[in-house]
Amino acid sequence: MKFYYSGKQPDAYGVIRVHAETCKSLPDILGRIYIGMFPNGNLAMETAKNELQLAKVKVCKCCT
Repeated sequence: MKFYYSGKQPDAYGVIRVHAETCKSLPDILGRIYIGMFPNGNLAMETAKNELQLAKVKVCKCCT
């Protein structure tokens, strides 16, 4: 199980990325939102969609 975070700022396509705690692309502490502890990024992504009411959410490529 890992801790997962979503970025606060969308990319150029309007997508918010979900990152694991060990990700090299994890935004700094002021640029991210804690989602929770999950066994995989897909569960974290679904939680981010539902709880943060985000339309476009994807798991970071290095966190899949």
